[in-house]
Amino acid sequence: MASMTKVLLLRAPKEGSDQDPYKELFAESGLDETSFSPLSFDFFNLEKLYSHLIKPNDYAGLVFTSARTVQAVHNCLQEFSTIQEWKEGLQKDWATLPSYSVGTSTAYAVRDLGLVPLGEESGSATNLVKVIKEGISLGCKPLLIPRGEMAREELTQGLQAAGICFEVDVVYQTICNPSLEESITKYFEAGEPDVIVFFSPSGVQFSADILKKVRLGNLKFVSIGPTTTSAMVEHGYKVAATSAKPNAQTLLKTILDITDKVS
Repeated sequence: MASMTKVLLLRAPKEGSDQDPYKELFAESGLDETSFSPLSFDFFNLEKLYSHLIKPNDYAGLVFTSARTVQAVHNCLQEFSTIQEWKEGLQKDWATLPSYSVGTSTAYAVRDLGLVPLGEESGSATNLVKVIKEGISLGCKPLLIPRGEMAREELTQGLQAAGICFEVDVVYQTICNPSLEESITKYFEAGEPDVIVFFSPSGVQFSADILKKVRLGNLKFVSIGPTTTSAMVEHGYKVAATSAKPNAQTLLKTILDITDKVS
């Protein structure tokens, strides 16, 4: 009997494993999945973000590029207001405006805010710009974009090139998860995975030195999206495949394709 394919996902598992689409789908498909978050986050400038959130009439909509940017909004509400006040007031105002997001996990988080995400299937910031262009008129009010210090510029450069106004609030910094090295070391002591999946350029950066300390044999490296692929190549990884979209279904198919398995 063939052994199960072991897959290490370098991403933050969704809280409540019974609702984690990656864990559920991979288990159903017979893959031995383990997830470690390579990242930790420090939030700041939340008062500034809140001062913008309470003025929805000043903006044409919201853009969320990660679940962490949605978490920043949640943190704002917890610190300066309440979720109940949000639902009874500001949520209704923002719901009349478009809320754009990249990826399934970000879209889930946006829905938790009571907003309807647009662009969930876009797969990348570059493609999200195309979605935004279809729904935003030139010369309109700016889009509000909360983001992290390490955010790449594909989104803002694309919006600028398209003549779409935007306002950026930098609200968190990304740091290495302090428990990552211990988690990866123990994982490899129990056996090497068949596939390692990187979900973000920062995940590549913060795990690189740690992975150099463990034995990386005949395993395959997979990326989520082209920007993560570029970061992997810069760090010397041979990328076996890139998942075109940041969701569990597309990633599963990508992994099955390179491990000669049939879903």
